[in-house]
Amino acid sequence: MRKVSLVVASVAALLCFAAVALASTNTYKVKGQIASGGSKTKPKAVAVNFDYTIGTDDGNLSNPVQTYKIHFDGLNSNTKSVAGGKYCKASAITAAGNDDACPAKTHVGTGVVNAFVGAAGQPIDPGAKCDLALDIYVGGPSSLALFLHGDPSTTPRCLAPINQAIDAKLKNDSKGGSLTFTVPPGLLHPVAGLDSGITQVTSKIKKVGTAKKALFYSIGCSGSRKVGVTFTAEGGASETVSATAGKC
Repeated sequence: MRKVSLVVASVAALLCFAAVALASTNTYKVKGQIASGGSKTKPKAVAVNFDYTIGTDDGNLSNPVQTYKIHFDGLNSNTKSVAGGKYCKASAITAAGNDDACPAKTHVGTGVVNAFVGAAGQPIDPGAKCDLALDIYVGGPSSLALFLHGDPSTTPRCLAPINQAIDAKLKNDSKGGSLTFTVPPGLLHPVAGLDSGITQVTSKIKKVGTAKKALFYSIGCSGSRKVGVTFTAEGGASETVSATAGKC
């Protein structure tokens, strides 16, 4: 009996080890489209079309991604002149549960977030969708407000009601500019004890303003314009993926 117990214990331990070893690993793809042209002396206002997809190496539900840092080569940003100094803060949208009070000129983009809810690393339930509309606002002197919303009765449809905005920080650097944001727990886990596994995000930010008074403006780059994203999962795993977003 003792030998049988030891065998059972050993098999159980091996199964647990295998489960850990075979845990799903996120995979990422990035896609961007930004008009060419522009230089430091003659900056050019541009629109930004940006998409990414998240999957896993085994086809199961992806691990929730907590932080995104998106870098655009040869692209700077300036929110101060877009809406005449008016802003629509992410915190205000979340507190109200809607964007009704946002000045019209602060609305600069739209998109869609596609996701499934379940247990990360487990098979996807096709009926457990949480697709959200994305509205993008000028959120502050150096930020955008990403407003995500949807519920069981709307299109796109989410199995849980979501009305929350994320504060996304903008920063210019010597090579271009970046947009960084952290997803709050309520969006990572829209249903208690379950995970949100994003499959695809599409976004379009309008061309607004001119020259250095534009929301996004091209200052030129070398060769092809690169867009790079650092994805940091909730568990801490981080990966950077880049793609070409057009000619400079």
